[in-house]
Amino acid sequence: MNYKKLISSRLSNFPTMPTDKSGAIVGLLAGLAVGAVIGVLFAPDSGKRTRERISDKALDLADNVKDGFHSIKDNISNGKQSLGGLKNQVVDNVKTKVNSVSQEFKEFRDTELEKAKSAIKNTADDANDAIQKA
Repeated sequence: MNYKKLISSRLSNFPTMPTDKSGAIVGLLAGLAVGAVIGVLFAPDSGKRTRERISDKALDLADNVKDGFHSIKDNISNGKQSLGGLKNQVVDNVKTKVNSVSQEFKEFRDTELEKAKSAIKNTADDANDAIQKA
């Protein structure tokens, strides 16, 4: 089947379109003009004012970012100081515990040494008594 012939035969049944497009161009230009006038009449601000507002918003955003950065920086600094203080507290607690355990060990050692000396002396005395009785 020849589609070109079919399409051309079907299109030949439609009325022909005028080739004069000047009316369409005039209508398009009139529509653009009316749209521009309506846009100017209903625009909330002038272009200069709109650019100023955009600039102000951009500067506000930059300031907010800087403020947020400084806030985070301060929080990190405060956290660092808190960790430093916590570290010092932990070191002091460990030193206290070490000193306490060291003192307890010295007392235990001295007590056990005295017990050992006493046991050796008693054994020596018992051995001396046994030798003298024999």
